[in-house]
Amino acid sequence: MPGTGIFAERILWTGRLKIIYNVENMFINNMAKLRLEVQGELGAITLRGFLDSVENALGMLSDFDVAISRHPKGSLDWVVTDIAVGSLVVAIESKSRAIEENFGPAVVHSFISGWEQIEKMGTTPPYLSEQGMNRAKKITRLIGRQGLTGFVVHGDAKEVQITAKASAHMEQLLKVRLRSIGSVEGRLETISIHKGARFIIYHSRTHKAVTCKVPAEQLKSMITTEMLGRRVGAFGMVYSNEKGEPLRVDAERIRVLRAKEDLPSIASLGGSDPHFTGDMTTEEYIRSLREILTIQEPLP
Repeated sequence: MPGTGIFAERILWTGRLKIIYNVENMFINNMAKLRLEVQGELGAITLRGFLDSVENALGMLSDFDVAISRHPKGSLDWVVTDIAVGSLVVAIESKSRAIEENFGPAVVHSFISGWEQIEKMGTTPPYLSEQGMNRAKKITRLIGRQGLTGFVVHGDAKEVQITAKASAHMEQLLKVRLRSIGSVEGRLETISIHKGARFIIYHSRTHKAVTCKVPAEQLKSMITTEMLGRRVGAFGMVYSNEKGEPLRVDAERIRVLRAKEDLPSIASLGGSDPHFTGDMTTEEYIRSLREILTIQEPLP
């Protein structure tokens, strides 16, 4: 019956280890399914290494959930549906707490494609915050340690192998290589005062998460609750990685910007004086001004 929860106990014997876990058959449409495979020889993989990898994967899922659902505490719970041995494989499914929409499929898609982007392209995925990226780094750093030789994530009709190459990419993505006076614009979310006052902006074009820090004593004067979910510009010192991706901003000023649909088109601006920008389009001219006005300082 729809909405009915049926619980079954399953017992798995692995040598002398007996794992007992519950399986919940929830009969909910569009449940998101995900398999996490921890590779290595049984008897060599440490329990701490296995638990750390699962815990950090769960933290990444939570990070994607908060960004996509826009629920400050997330919208999903994850339940175990199967455990297999050989390599250690944990199968999980999402259980939505949100009434209006099930964000599970979108979260799994972002999790799988995010790992693919880190492994193959060496760039920061959309929606993953600085905290989420550090969790991904912790997972990749387990490769070659504590008996773990690699990871595979399965979901969204795709599987992605996570190797030492992803670990090298994470080092590049999280290290600050450039600082400049500039701005980042996007949707403001997730105001926090834990370990310093900060908030997250999801970049307008890439949807990448940028952490913005402000002095604690200025938080109330700089940010209001009406700004949540709005398009804003954070101005100050911008710290970027070697790919040129902004990682964080020491914000000195926050300004609410007009929604994109309220902005005039490039074509309408260009019609004011067709010769003003020379041979460049209006968009190219504005971009060149931004590059001239930005003071950049490479870091060692």
